[in-house]
Amino acid sequence: MPAPYGTITQPLSSQERDALLGIAQGRTTAETAADMGVSESTVKTYILRTGGKLGAVERAAMVELAYRQHHLDVPLPLDHLAHLPDGQRSILDELAGGKTVEQIAADEQRLLSDVRKDARRMLRALGASSAAHAVTRGWQLGLLGPAAGPGAFGDVASVAGPA
Repeated sequence: MPAPYGTITQPLSSQERDALLGIAQGRTTAETAADMGVSESTVKTYILRTGGKLGAVERAAMVELAYRQHHLDVPLPLDHLAHLPDGQRSILDELAGGKTVEQIAADEQRLLSDVRKDARRMLRALGASSAAHAVTRGWQLGLLGPAAGPGAFGDVASVAGPA
């Protein structure tokens, strides 16, 4: 279960931040390790420690909390539309909240295969390579984070890029 949004966590080391940033940008563990000049197991250790500090187990929730708690710089907004039907939108929200697709299927009383299918469609719609990367895209499109605001669960998000 992720730490509450207002919770102050331990600071992340520069290595933990770099490892989490790689994951947030959609890079694999192997790509992140190569970028950092360390082994994959070292990156996994950094991510594990980061999760402990943030109070999250799932990488998507780690990314969400890192943006909210200013451990990672919030990504710049994207200047295009993303269409997410309600089923896919709820998956994004639940992944950002730390749930797995198995937990989402159980909570929503849906077939796991249907939730997985919607999750894959959501990743494609957002141009994301993983759940953690989808959280970053959600922030960039105003679907997650402060830009989402109350009642921002519409099925289309448009965020103007920098002026």
